[in-house]
Amino acid sequence: MDTPLHHTDPCIAAIGWTQEEAESEGIECVVVSDMIFLISDNPRSVIDPEPTFLKIIIDAKSRGLLGCLVAGDHAPAIVNIATIALRSGISADRLRVFGLTQPSATQALTSTLRKLG
Repeated sequence: MDTPLHHTDPCIAAIGWTQEEAESEGIECVVVSDMIFLISDNPRSVIDPEPTFLKIIIDAKSRGLLGCLVAGDHAPAIVNIATIALRSGISADRLRVFGLTQPSATQALTSTLRKLG
């Protein structure tokens, strides 16, 4: 029997804990989210005219990533970067200063983290 493939439109990808899961475990967390349009000033470098939504859950004490949810055409690529950071123990503060290729969908993660201030 064939197993059906399940896809969403827009694409959704996630890693780690949700905000609700972290809070139910008593973990104080910081949440940063953004709706990003991945359009470059250069018309030949348009990545995607559709918006991408990101929500990142961060441990308030360690500043480590707890989870990441992305909805948009490039969600898997963005969540792959978050997965590497989460599994490697890279803090949100370190990740947000990474110089990722621009324009690219993955820079949406670092751009959102820069909102932390």
